[in-house]
Parts: sequence; C-alpha cells; structure tokens
Amino acid sequence: MELKILDKYQIYLYSLKIKIPAAYWLLIFLFASLFFGVIGYLITLKLGIILFVIILDFGIGIPIYMYDQHIKKIERYWPDALKLIADTMKAGSSFDYALREASAADFGPLSFEINEVIRRIEMGDTMQVALNHLSIRVDSKIIRRTVTLIKESLRTGAQLAEVLEEIANDTKYLFRIKKERQTKTMLQTIFIVAAGAIVAPFIFGLTRVITEFLTNVSASAGIAAADALVMALHSQNTIFLLLDIYIVIEVFAASAMISMMREGKLSNVFIYFPVLVIIANIVYFLSQFVLSQMLVGMV
Repeated sequence: MELKILDKYQIYLYSLKIKIPAAYWLLIFLFASLFFGVIGYLITLKLGIILFVIILDFGIGIPIYMYDQHIKKIERYWPDALKLIADTMKAGSSFDYALREASAADFGPLSFEINEVIRRIEMGDTMQVALNHLSIRVDSKIIRRTVTLIKESLRTGAQLAEVLEEIANDTKYLFRIKKERQTKTMLQTIFIVAAGAIVAPFIFGLTRVITEFLTNVSASAGIAAADALVMALHSQNTIFLLLDIYIVIEVFAASAMISMMREGKLSNVFIYFPVLVIIANIVYFLSQFVLSQMLVGMV
C-alpha cells in the first residue's frame, strides 16, 4: 500500500515537472517543518505546532492541488477532443489518424497527453497499452471510463465515432452539473468560512481574555484562597490548551466540509486548511489583543 501511495504521489510530482523521488520530496518537507516547528516552539508551543503543521501540509498538499488543477484542465478539454476525434473518424479517417489530428489542436495539457499516446504507439506499443498509460497518468474517472469504452469498441469493432460523440455530450453535461453545484454551495462555503475561521476563533479569544481577567481579579483582590487560586490557574491553563487544540480541529473539519461540498473529494483539504488556520489564529489573537486593551487598568 505504501509503495502504491508513493507511486501515485510520484505522478503528481512529474505532472509539475518536478523530477525528485517522492520519498525525498516528503522527507525534505518533513525536516523543514520540524526545523521551523522547533524554532516556533522556542517562542510558544502553539506557534511551533502551527508552523510544523502548515509547512508539512503545504509540502504534501501543493503537488496534490496542482495535479488536481492539471486534471481539471484536461477534463475541460476532453469533450472537445472527443468531438474532434469523432468528426474526423466520421469523415473516413482511422482512430490513429484522428488522434494525430487532436494532438495538433490546442487542447492545453491534453494535447501533451495525446502526444504521449502517439509516441508510445510509434515506439511499438499497442493502442491498448498506450491508452492504459494515459489512464494511469491522468487520474480521472471520466477519462478512465472513456479509455475503457474505447478499448472495448476497438476490440469488438463497434461504431467508435458514435460512442465518442455520446461520451463527449455526456461529459459536457456532467461538467455543467458540477459547475451548478459549486455555484449553489457558495453561500454554504462562505458561512462555514465565517463560522469556522472568524466567528468561533473570535469568541474563543474573548473567552480566553475574560477567563484570565476574572482569575487576575480574584488574585489581586484576595477573594480566593491560595490553594483555590493555584487550582484555578491550573484549570485555566488546561482550558486555554483545549481552546487552542479545538480551533485547529474545528478549522480542519471546516476545510474538509468545504472540500467535500465544492469538489466532492477531500484532496483540497490540504490547501483550505493552512489558509483557514492562519486566518483563524489571526482573528483569535486580534480578539485577545483588542479586549485586553479594553480591560487595561481594570485589574
């Protein structure tokens, strides 16, 4: 399983023209996150944890996110490429020739992938083998299913041009539905961002300052006994730690919900989480600073 994960991650790196072994890439960012985490830990424990998580998350997540954008570009051009191949075959050309016509068109990164199929055929691979490599390089359900249908049509002698045209029409319809889903979930996404990264951290910051303020008032006024005050301070520190941990967990949950609603998968949580956790902590500390300034001189 680990080898399969590394092989898949290696494809992500190659799609970004990064020719570094996946294990080395992950180790580089692991050591970098540990280094900056230790530096942050020398300042505060929370800063060390946040730096470690954010740097490691970005190191792992950026290739996944960029590969996801790469796949989206390919999928966007996929229906037009299929339509061109189908029209070329209806004009009497073979599938091989239709592929070459599609590779000459401007289909962005898809043109490169089609050229790779043609290159493998010229090197001696069969059409089935070349198409299999395409479905491995491009991790897309739409393209994988289309490749399966093309191979079956070539094997059984079915009318491939009509099949490709139907797939092109169905794919355009699926993209239209996906775009509508993203539009309809915009308000929910804004609400989750506001609640998870702004409102909740703001309230937690106020809670922390008020709790600390009440403890300081009790200590300065001599209201509480020494033993009770020590216990209160210990409980206060525990509460502060739990608040810090809860913010991170809550922001991660918000990132996962946004990723599932917008994309239908969890891969983009690596991108949403660092951004939201930075915003949440800025709001968290700003709320503490503002309220602390308002309470100055009252103790």
